[in-house]
Amino acid sequence: MEFSSIGCVLIRSNEFFNEYKAKTNFGRQLDVSKRVIYYKKVKSTQTIVKNLAEKGFGEGLVVIARKQTGAYGRIKKKWSSNAGGLWFSMLLKPLIHSDEVSKLTLVFSIALKRVFEKEYKIDSEIKWPNDVLVLGKKIAGIIIEMSLKHNAINWLVAGVGVNINNSLPKYLEDTSISLKNVLKRKIKRSEFICAFLKEFENLYFDFKINGFKNFLEEYNNKLAYRNENITVDDGYNIITGRNLGADEKGRLVVKTKNTLEKIASGTVRLAKDEVKTA
Repeated sequence: MEFSSIGCVLIRSNEFFNEYKAKTNFGRQLDVSKRVIYYKKVKSTQTIVKNLAEKGFGEGLVVIARKQTGAYGRIKKKWSSNAGGLWFSMLLKPLIHSDEVSKLTLVFSIALKRVFEKEYKIDSEIKWPNDVLVLGKKIAGIIIEMSLKHNAINWLVAGVGVNINNSLPKYLEDTSISLKNVLKRKIKRSEFICAFLKEFENLYFDFKINGFKNFLEEYNNKLAYRNENITVDDGYNIITGRNLGADEKGRLVVKTKNTLEKIASGTVRLAKDEVKTA
């Protein structure tokens, strides 16, 4: 099912926002959601948008699914995507160097964090590089994949998953949480995605002009495990030290016993044992 030109979808049965409600909500059409496609069930919204990007679709495409059967996160980790959650992918074509893309992941995290705090009065933390935590548990995640041409972005697809009303598998209950569990009530997913798209639109515009520098302080103020001892698996090494926060390039700065490590990507965990750092 498809709904064009308003950038807002009500993910409940087949009911959509009409044009009047969208204009009332936004005041104008959003550039990041010019065209919205909604599916009841897909393998992965990420895969769908990447295929459409290869076919020449322009920036501002959003694909939403009620349920995903083959969703994935970073390093192809399976993402549980039962009905009741908010699962969507966005097609963007920023005129930036490929080195800037990792920073954009952090901007997505800030947009999600702002929605939790502004709309639902919930304190949240950002777990570098791509998760949002509430009460120490994962409530949302982001994945960005891209196509390059001469080190410039041809297109990028950002996938976002938010645990809204969905039930979580038993094996995730200790590490993940849903918005419904936090607030003890059901949440309209349409309200969340509209708030997110509006928030992200402003951040994205700022990012394309000014880069990440305007967001660095806000990001670090909400960074999970800051000034705590962590381990980071960057795919090649396990780095252990004190988390000093992100730098202006979006890298995580970790103070080890011997040096400062600046890490571009990896998986962060709290260190099991206290680490002495200089």
